[in-house]
Amino acid sequence: MAGASYSEPAPALDSAVTSRPKFSWAEVQVAAAEFGQFEYVKMLPSERDQNFLLRRTGAGHDSEEGDLVVFKVHNPSDDPGFVELQSTCLERAAAAGAHCQRLLCRREGAAEGSRSTVELPIGHGRGACQCRMLSFLPGTMLGDLAPSLTSVEAREALWSEVGRSVGKVTAALQGLEHPAAQREFSWDLACCESVVSLRRSCVDEGRRPLLDRCAASWRDFVAPLLPRLRRSVVHNDPNDFNLVVDEAGGVGVLDFGDLLYTYTCADAAICMTYLLFHCPPDAPLVESTLPFVRGFHVECPMQVEEVEALFALAVMRACTSVCMAAYQSSLEPDNEYLLISATPAWRFLGRVDAEGATSRAPAVLRRACGWDAAD
Repeated sequence: MAGASYSEPAPALDSAVTSRPKFSWAEVQVAAAEFGQFEYVKMLPSERDQNFLLRRTGAGHDSEEGDLVVFKVHNPSDDPGFVELQSTCLERAAAAGAHCQRLLCRREGAAEGSRSTVELPIGHGRGACQCRMLSFLPGTMLGDLAPSLTSVEAREALWSEVGRSVGKVTAALQGLEHPAAQREFSWDLACCESVVSLRRSCVDEGRRPLLDRCAASWRDFVAPLLPRLRRSVVHNDPNDFNLVVDEAGGVGVLDFGDLLYTYTCADAAICMTYLLFHCPPDAPLVESTLPFVRGFHVECPMQVEEVEALFALAVMRACTSVCMAAYQSSLEPDNEYLLISATPAWRFLGRVDAEGATSRAPAVLRRACGWDAAD
C-alpha cells in the first residue's frame, strides 16, 4: 500500500469537533483584553474553534473596517505546541509576502507568558483553551463567489490569483521544521490510500465501484512517484471556504489549523480539488486547472514528479472526503447534512471517471509548467 500507514482513530471521527469550545463573549472578554480594548461584533463560522469578530475601541480607534480583528479560541485538543506552530507559520508566510491574517501581540503590561497567546480556563478542572488575536481579512469566500463567475475570463483570472496566493504560502513554509507538524492525521495525503481503504465499507455499496476505479488510477499513475515527492510543512487545507477574495480580486488564505508535514505539493492538489468542484459541466476538468497550476508554479516552482502527481492527488483528496463523510454519517445517522456535503465530491469523481482525467492530466500539466510531455 502506497504512502504512510494510518491506524484506527478514536471512535469519534474527530474529537476536536465534538469538543469545540462554547464560550460567550462575556466569558472571553477578559482574555481578549490582553490584546487591547474591543467590542463584540458577531461570531464567525468555525467547525472546531470559536472565532469572535471584534472591533477595536478606545483612544485612536474608530469603526472603520481596518479595525476589525478576530479573537480565536482554539479547541482544547490543540496543545500549545501546535498553536505555536500555527503562529510561526502565519508569521513566516506574512514575512514572505503571502496574503494571510496577521498575528497580533498582547498589549504592553499584559501578564507574563507568550507574546501572542493567552490561556482561557474551561472550568471544573478540564484544562484550558489557547487564544490568539488575528487581523481580519474582509471579502467574499471563494466558495460563495465561484458560482457567480459566468465568464471563462473571470474564472481563469481568479483561479490564477488563487494559485499565486496558495503558492506563496507553500513556498514560505518550505524548510521549516517543527515537532508539532509531525503528526498522524486523517487528511494527510501521504496516507490517503490507507484512509480510503479503511473507510470504504462505510460508503454506499452502489458507489464503491467508482471509488475503486479512482483508487486504481491512483495506484497506476501516481503510486510509483510517491517516494520522489518532496516533503515539507504545508497549510494542508486551502479549500474554497478558507480562501477569501477581496474587492480588488486579491485572495487571502485563512485557517492554518490543519498544518502538517507531508508532500510539498499537497496544498496545490487540495486547492485544485475544491476549484474543480466549481468547474462548469462544459469545461474539461484537466484544462480548467491550468490557470491555477501556472499561478502556483510561478510562486512555488514544482518538480516534474509533483506536477505529474498533482491531479491524482486532488482526486484522492475527494475520495478521502466522501469516505470520511460516509464514516461520520455512520456515527451520526440522523445528520443528513454529512452526506449532502459530499455531493460535489461525488459529482467531481464521476466526471473524473467519465473523462479519463487522471490518465490525461500528467502530460497536460507538464506542458503547462514548461516541460515537454515526453521529457
